[in-house]
Amino acid sequence: MDIIFDPPREIVAVPQQTKLVDKLTVTQIVDWSEIKTVTASVKELGTITLWQGDAYDQIGQWTDADVQNRILELYP
Repeated sequence: MDIIFDPPREIVAVPQQTKLVDKLTVTQIVDWSEIKTVTASVKELGTITLWQGDAYDQIGQWTDADVQNRILELYP
């Protein structure tokens, strides 16, 4: 399938960056109930989304242990 842009658009393509880390430092966790999203600010990576949508509903009242387990799940 082709997507045609008329007029053409400039798109920024960023190559994947990898980092070798031995720990992640969570500096803030925000629960956005109005948009059903939990995000974590991580010193080494920036902001990551932990749960959103249906996953947000399923996690319910999350704990710090849930956050740690989710991050380990996202970055095995």
